Amino acid sequence: MNNQIKILIIDDNQVAREMARMMLEKNGYQVIALSSGITCNETIAAEKPNLVLLDIMMPVLNGKQVLQKIREKYSELQIPVIMVTSQSDTSEVVESLKQGANDYITKPIQFDVALRRIQTQLTLVEISETTKRKTELDAIQAAVRTYNHEINNPLAAAIFVLTMLKKRMTQVEDLADANQLESALWNISELLKKTTLLLEGTSPEYESYVGESKMFKLKGKEG
Repeated sequence: MNNQIKILIIDDNQVAREMARMMLEKNGYQVIALSSGITCNETIAAEKPNLVLLDIMMPVLNGKQVLQKIREKYSELQIPVIMVTSQSDTSEVVESLKQGANDYITKPIQFDVALRRIQTQLTLVEISETTKRKTELDAIQAAVRTYNHEINNPLAAAIFVLTMLKKRMTQVEDLADANQLESALWNISELLKKTTLLLEGTSPEYESYVGESKMFKLKGKEG
């Protein structure tokens, strides 16, 4: 929802700042406003805005200089910056885009256009974050499959050896210890099976190892 989204306005013109604030708040956005970009990065760190509306023409630090300060710490996908300009000279806009601005709007602001461009940038950030999370999840799943495979092979060997040893055991105490160990190994096998179910969302396949004993077959890539 928009009321969870925070936008930072940086504009030395009080009337322009307040008009932009009213437009954004009317549409459900939270707004922080600065009259200059001198403390922009400190404000971003403290307030964590989702997007910045940045005026190009300002005294002390102009918009391009403020943009440079922002981009020293935050990428285009971390903090989208939309430049606001009243200039007819497109060279300033082009230069800002080269320096890392995400988009621009012109003064006087057409609020329907501004809202659409703001939403576009916020959507791009959301898509990027979703893609990033999926990539990280895929990497975790691949690692877990690898670890499962590396655990499953020695586990199968251990159960095989233990089954052979049990056939030679004559002491009741030894057999009881072996049964306890075998139970622990099968508990590990069950945990691996549950991990596979979580990763794959399907029932695991099994392979026979010793007699009626079965070890589950991993569905990930073979190592």
